[in-house]
Amino acid sequence: MIVVYFVVMAWISIHILLSVPRRLPLAVNLLLFLAIEVVLTNKLSYVAFTLGLFQINTDAPHFIALILHNDFTITFILLALVNGFWTTDRFRARVVFVIYGIGAQLLTAYALRISDVLTDIRWSILMEVITVIGLSVYTLLLGWVFQAMASKEGWVR
Repeated sequence: MIVVYFVVMAWISIHILLSVPRRLPLAVNLLLFLAIEVVLTNKLSYVAFTLGLFQINTDAPHFIALILHNDFTITFILLALVNGFWTTDRFRARVVFVIYGIGAQLLTAYALRISDVLTDIRWSILMEVITVIGLSVYTLLLGWVFQAMASKEGWVR
């Protein structure tokens, strides 16, 4: 049942990304996807295994749910955030995308904890909020850099 829940969450995050009216070029989104995946994988393994701040449940359904969360849900939430933020000029729309990006990451992180996929040892909600905001800022800055690079190289449609 837990895998189904996280598949649905991943599907919703992909659907929201595809619902963004205007998107960055495909090359920019691909570069962003790869950069986000590198950071997410390293963050998860460093915080869990090196620092020991939380423990990962290695039962098959829980571990599959974690992989779905880390590789699809969070990645597509961040891609929707950066695509919505950098393709609109309206301030209100940008605020909505930032609230969605940060709120959805916090909601899915909470879902990992209540479903016993992750068990906090010395991890706190403040650390989670700082991590989510840092990841969102990192993604927005990389989106800006990659978008500037794409327009300079002529990748923009």
